[in-house]
Amino acid sequence: MAAESLRKRSGKDKSSNPTVKSSKTKKEKDKPGGINKWVAVLCAVLLTIALVRVLYIKPNNLTSQSYLPLVYPECCTGSEEQLTRLWGTYRPQVYFGIRPRIPESAIFGLMWMPVHNPEYVLNHDFRHTSEQSDLKSFTWTHHDGNKFGVQVLQDKGYILETSFAKTNVMLQDWTARVKVRTTGAAESPQAIHLYWYLGIEHSQSKVRISRIPNGFSVYGETAELGKFHMRYKTVNADVKIMHNAYNCGENIPLHLLTDYVKGKLKPIPYTGRGPVVTPIIVAFDPASTACSESSNIVIMQLTLPLPAEVEIVYENLNIERTVTLEGAHFDELIRTYIKEFNNKFEEKFQLKSKGYDDDHIGFAKSTFSNLIGGIGYFYGKSIVKSSEVEKPVYYWPAALYSAVPSRSFFPRGFLWDEGFHQLLISKWDNNISLEVIGHWLNLMNADGWIPREQILGNEALMKVPREFVVQNADYANPPTMFLALESMLTSMQPSEILDHHSTLKKVFHRLTLWYNWYNTTQVGPLPTTYRWRGRNGTTDRELNPKTLTSGLDDYPRATHPTDEEYHVDLRCWMAFASRSMTNLGDLLGINVDKYRETAAILSDNDMLKKLHWTGDYFADYGLHSEVVGLKSTRVAQNVMEKRRVVRKLPQPQFVKVQGYINLFPFILMILEPTSPELGHIFSTLKSDNYIWSPYGLCSVGRSDSYYLKYNTEHDAPYWRGPVWININFLAIRALDHYAKVEGPYKDLSAQLYTELRRNVVQNMYREFTKTGFIWEQYNCKTGKGQSVHPFTGWSSLVVLIMGEQY
Repeated sequence: MAAESLRKRSGKDKSSNPTVKSSKTKKEKDKPGGINKWVAVLCAVLLTIALVRVLYIKPNNLTSQSYLPLVYPECCTGSEEQLTRLWGTYRPQVYFGIRPRIPESAIFGLMWMPVHNPEYVLNHDFRHTSEQSDLKSFTWTHHDGNKFGVQVLQDKGYILETSFAKTNVMLQDWTARVKVRTTGAAESPQAIHLYWYLGIEHSQSKVRISRIPNGFSVYGETAELGKFHMRYKTVNADVKIMHNAYNCGENIPLHLLTDYVKGKLKPIPYTGRGPVVTPIIVAFDPASTACSESSNIVIMQLTLPLPAEVEIVYENLNIERTVTLEGAHFDELIRTYIKEFNNKFEEKFQLKSKGYDDDHIGFAKSTFSNLIGGIGYFYGKSIVKSSEVEKPVYYWPAALYSAVPSRSFFPRGFLWDEGFHQLLISKWDNNISLEVIGHWLNLMNADGWIPREQILGNEALMKVPREFVVQNADYANPPTMFLALESMLTSMQPSEILDHHSTLKKVFHRLTLWYNWYNTTQVGPLPTTYRWRGRNGTTDRELNPKTLTSGLDDYPRATHPTDEEYHVDLRCWMAFASRSMTNLGDLLGINVDKYRETAAILSDNDMLKKLHWTGDYFADYGLHSEVVGLKSTRVAQNVMEKRRVVRKLPQPQFVKVQGYINLFPFILMILEPTSPELGHIFSTLKSDNYIWSPYGLCSVGRSDSYYLKYNTEHDAPYWRGPVWININFLAIRALDHYAKVEGPYKDLSAQLYTELRRNVVQNMYREFTKTGFIWEQYNCKTGKGQSVHPFTGWSSLVVLIMGEQY
């Protein structure tokens, strides 16, 4: 066919050529070689090249998108359902930011600082990006993931409240409000600098700004949004504005916006009269206010006495409206949305009916709101590599709609975290969860691999240490999306399943490719065994080489990584995934016999016991030494480093570390209710010096040699003792399951369920009331929140634990 096409394109189809006769004209005879000869040669060359490519050159699947249809489009300009979520607080990396779910479009955000000593506040009290060390607390008190959100931020001597709301889906209007009041403390400021900005992520835009009596007016236009109008103004038109100014910039990278603004501000004398006495304020240089239509940054400053209240009104000029969302109308809408939120929250989680008081319910609402209010929209290219390419390369440009583990420290998507996030979000809104899962599955390459950490765009890149930027296509991550999907499908009504049938089929086909990637690239040395890739078998700088791919990072595995080891947690994840594929396929009417067979094999308790049961608990198997330590060693003149010392030769054996890994056949409910091993786990769970604590299950047992041990001289214990809420949730969920099915351990499971659930909820609530934050982990000895904060990723699963929604 290729040769035939080539002949037709050259105008010399063989079927139309005259038969060669001796009566050719002299002109034809004089053609050097004739056209047919060259066509034949060219066809032969092309055929040879094609054959070589097919036989010897593997396609570059690493950076090629899957051939399967996208589950959802990258931007939500399609169905009305998606349009409802076009605008939102989709910038979790800043304290208050708004953007549409359109790649390289307009973004909006807030910066502020108090009126104090100018040099000091610029260096210490300027606020923009979400940070751990800035504020006393910041939390969404109410957020529905779609129409509105209310956030409270406690700073030094003053409190900000930000709110956001939108109405008619087709208008695509929205309004934001910022209120600031003092606490009356000695450090409270008298006035505040509030900066609201508009940034355009590409140059195809037009912007025009002007002053209005109580603020600013901006007209703009982008190819994606069309024409829009925004007003930034005081709510009370009579308030005295101490200073107003604006600044515009061209070709300013948006990830450098904080530095740009701080560089343009300078102290100027304040000569105004009024309730605030201050000799100096911080303001833009009046000479720098000129804007051109090609400006991609507009920053507007209002300096106001406290208390202060401003609002930002955004209107889509492509559609006419009769009512503007501002002033009293905005106040009334926020009250209505809060009432609807409260009613829906009780309907979904039933905390009041379970006896929780208003304070506990407020804690749960805030925790949930921070998870769903932390959903972001990101766009960019991942940097990836594999064993088949020499150097890292760029993935294709892609969008991601996803929750994040922490706005301050991890404001980007993480694959294994996201499955846990959607367990909670799906209980609130299946449509949001399906779209998030669809966006993640859209990131799958032609092999079925999904990068486990999504660093899309320069803003995301700024928060990532260099060694974690490149994503390796040989490495996996726990397939927790199956957890979320399994939970969603069990709670969906038949009508919902019918409504989402075509989407679920797209999801299923992409899950098939993803599942097959795991089942071919992560297999272990023996049949039905599995092994996490990515461990360093040559280092002597780590006490126990990390397994970042497992999600449990520094949890102790075999001390000497080899290809012959195999991991019980990954085997359990694959058993769970096989079961989920079976259930989803049955629901959609797809033949899933191969998944059903695999699920039966991997769930066979006798085979599991043969491969991973030590006699006391389930464990990994590998080349392992039980006596290792870190010792200071001279590595150069006057340079000492801690290096690993192996005091007992490693042997192929079970890795006898007491901790979370022991529990996976139980927490993923692979064990039969009658399993003696399940009974043994239950009977030893509360043993002295094991993993039970008054605050939840600890990641490593207190009597284990790895408990709270540093992995390197500076690498503090992470999964070696602290209480992690995601694993505690899985344990509580499994205890609830085994307490409800017939078996000899039903009563014991119910008792453990009640105690563990109470311990986790009480400790997290206590720490929230003390600190104002949900934490990444909790101290196994004291219950104190520690590490990253706020961490309302999987730690927000406490809401499901309180509501007993599993």
